[in-house]
Amino acid sequence: MSLKKKRFLRPSTEDGQVEWAAGLFFLLFLGILLCASLQTELFRSSSRYLEDALALSNLASAVADVREYGASHRLRIQDPGQAYRTYREAVKGNLNLDGNWECPARELISGPVRIRQYIVYNVSGNDVEVSHFDENGLMTTWQGELGALTAPNGVPVEATGVYSEIAYQLKGLFGVTVEACKGKLADIVPNDEF
Repeated sequence: MSLKKKRFLRPSTEDGQVEWAAGLFFLLFLGILLCASLQTELFRSSSRYLEDALALSNLASAVADVREYGASHRLRIQDPGQAYRTYREAVKGNLNLDGNWECPARELISGPVRIRQYIVYNVSGNDVEVSHFDENGLMTTWQGELGALTAPNGVPVEATGVYSEIAYQLKGLFGVTVEACKGKLADIVPNDEF
């Protein structure tokens, strides 16, 4: 059998065939890169939006007892239950949530917002009193030692403050939906310059 017969020879490439294939490959690669950068920018803007609202809500709820500070110069959040209720109202207002805890800005938050946890850290000397609220709003309290406690996001607890974490659905390109979580620790630190 002779392989040099006409039917066994490879077809010759016409001029421009390789360039067309390379061009289509680069066009496909550019489209994928554009989709990935759009998705990343969507996640980044949602993260910024939630970061600001979370920080403002934490600061709204982290109100120290002025009488306690005036008497003993210790910063303390007197009523963690009231701080949690204040935080819930602040989150609802800062994110413009409706009664179902859904945001009208569907591009940034696609589903209902859930408060996964809210923690009040009251520091007194080397002792830390921790009041933890779970997703259902149930509070548990325990004691810890300063320097040994870290917030769930890994930041060490150094002063009286609050940590909160919220979760929400985020819809991306092509109908992909992911759950996003955002957590933030806000400390109350006295300013002794006054």
